Amino acid sequence: MPEIEMHELLLQGFRSVSAILNERHSTLIVDPILAELAELASRNEESDGVRRAILELLDSPDFSADAEVAQYFAYRFKWDWLKEEIRQRYLKSVSGVDHKRARHYQRMLEAFADDWEDRDLFPSLGIY
Repeated sequence: MPEIEMHELLLQGFRSVSAILNERHSTLIVDPILAELAELASRNEESDGVRRAILELLDSPDFSADAEVAQYFAYRFKWDWLKEEIRQRYLKSVSGVDHKRARHYQRMLEAFADDWEDRDLFPSLGIY
């Protein structure tokens, strides 16, 4: 799949997840969508399109579900590059004394742990 197509498909999915969570407030409802997006990403984990889509998710205020998507992908893939990106954002928030943003990124970082407490919010992660 071309990089640009991967990027656009993931962003479209992230928008859908954000819209559903805004309306329904349930990770159980978006879990199947996240599982499909992760399956799409798994076809080419080293894709620049995957990386760019996730970074855009983290950087753009247009995605209200950035924490949930990042947590899902963090737990599922445990990508070092993603962990470092989130860690850098966390450290910037801490040094800027933005406690709300720091906690936001801290929640994402917690999802890299094998024993992540909130894994049960996403039933499809039970198989990984």
